Amino acid sequence: MLNKLQGPALLRIALGILFLVPGLAKLMDPGMITGMLSGLGFPVAPLFAWILILVEIICGALLIIGFKTEIAIWPLFVVLLVALLLVAIPSFDASKVDTIMALLWHLVGLAGLLSINSTGPGKLF
Repeated sequence: MLNKLQGPALLRIALGILFLVPGLAKLMDPGMITGMLSGLGFPVAPLFAWILILVEIICGALLIIGFKTEIAIWPLFVVLLVALLLVAIPSFDASKVDTIMALLWHLVGLAGLLSINSTGPGKLF
């Protein structure tokens, strides 16, 4: 059975993985994310693409290892909030499971980050 410190730690690690893995995938093809951001109307899309990639990788890794989580959650929160407002909500279609799942992932991710902020990073051992 988990104790009260292990629950937040598991949430923190899971969220870290859910940011780190897509960040690494974007690193393998930065042109893809640059094109998407450009299509959304971001000025200087290549700069924002690299900021996004670095935030996902660095802050995701910080969550996984449990270091400076009180700082690392906020750039990730901003990334998810912007993605929710500019991508998930505008593309939402209740008849398509993938858009429902995307919206739910953004909401759960935001709630999870706020939960870590309020409970602290937890401790596995």
